[in-house]
Amino acid sequence: MPKGRDVGGAAPWMRRLRPSQPVVADTSAMSEDALIIYDRFGLEAFAWSFENAETTVAAIFESTPSIAAEAGLHSIFMRGLRASVLREMRMADGEDLDPMTEECADVARDFARRGLDLTTMLETIRIGSRVSSAEYIRAASVLIEDPEERADAIARLMDVFFGSLVRFSAEMSDIFEAERSRWDTSRSAERLAMVNSLLAGRAVDRRRMSDVLNYDLDGRHVAAVAWSAGTEGTARLGALLTAELDALGANDPLVVDVGLGAAWGWGVVTDRGLSVPPTDPPVGISVAVSQVRQGRAGFARAHREAMKVEQLLKFAAPTMPRRVFHADVELATLLASDLESARYFVRGQLGQLAVDDERMERLRTTLWLYLENERSVATVANLQFIARNTVTYRVKQAETLIGRRVEDARLNLQPALLLARILGRRVLTEPPSD
Repeated sequence: MPKGRDVGGAAPWMRRLRPSQPVVADTSAMSEDALIIYDRFGLEAFAWSFENAETTVAAIFESTPSIAAEAGLHSIFMRGLRASVLREMRMADGEDLDPMTEECADVARDFARRGLDLTTMLETIRIGSRVSSAEYIRAASVLIEDPEERADAIARLMDVFFGSLVRFSAEMSDIFEAERSRWDTSRSAERLAMVNSLLAGRAVDRRRMSDVLNYDLDGRHVAAVAWSAGTEGTARLGALLTAELDALGANDPLVVDVGLGAAWGWGVVTDRGLSVPPTDPPVGISVAVSQVRQGRAGFARAHREAMKVEQLLKFAAPTMPRRVFHADVELATLLASDLESARYFVRGQLGQLAVDDERMERLRTTLWLYLENERSVATVANLQFIARNTVTYRVKQAETLIGRRVEDARLNLQPALLLARILGRRVLTEPPSD
């Protein structure tokens, strides 16, 4: 139990914290810190902590692109930052606590297992501290009216963040070094290093590769990436990915652990092609599946495709399936490589239809199905269990909102609708406030 649990009350202004836009704050399985913050400051302040964590993670990944493509790292980071912000809130309220949480320790262990360097990890900590502390100071500046009280609160926040940054960095470094020493001597590390050499196109001794990986590079490959929103344990995640490759119809699977929350896999596909697994991955697990590619070049190409899907799904709406095939979202992975440009594209093509509310979602869904099914009103009516006249009415409404006939805009309209379906509020327009 962290020291100082029953202390607090130095920052009553934090009860007035509010997120800048609606945030889905998960209260289903709350940590001790979460329970204390929820009880002390209320649901809105708890939701603010989620927004702060999202803002901080986005800044870290934008500033350090070398880690942005790491499978599953975004989920590990988000989990760690959410825990860190909650701990910071208690410290800002006057509690004397260790800034380290188990979720943050997992980030350090994850970096070590991936072979990422300590300098990069410390840089992400520095960026995260700067961005997160700025959110607190900005909030205090707005919420505290009395100038002296505001100055005192900001000075206290700066002391808290500076002191915790030094201590936190040292503790994360110790955890990183201990995990790297243990990991570097493991069989899993050897397999991951061999796979990374193959993916980078470096020369690899075939006999050694056969001993370490026991996998045929000359076949037709499907690649899959699995990652977890939590920490499932690499053994369980690897077992799940092995079962997934088997269900896809891939033989002789090769599965390697990547950090704490991700696994990469490949399998050899016969002439029958891929099967569609009969069941979804377990809740909390997502799987990205490549197309089938041939030979050593195909081994690397298939992996890149699976990783592109994983990167797309980092920003996807929560309604997306837990298993996604590259062949189904190939265009979206290209369009969404630049999120800001994708946002402008969607809003420019859809106009008022890009508003993020239930009515526009209903119209977008009908229009998407209409275009996907060669403008067959009867097919869409059957798919949505609505009358044909309703389909026609919704399509005409959509055309009015877009400002163009569907037939004249189809080339850009379908990709825009696809991005809206996958990325949701990240590319849509906020509804007007009442």
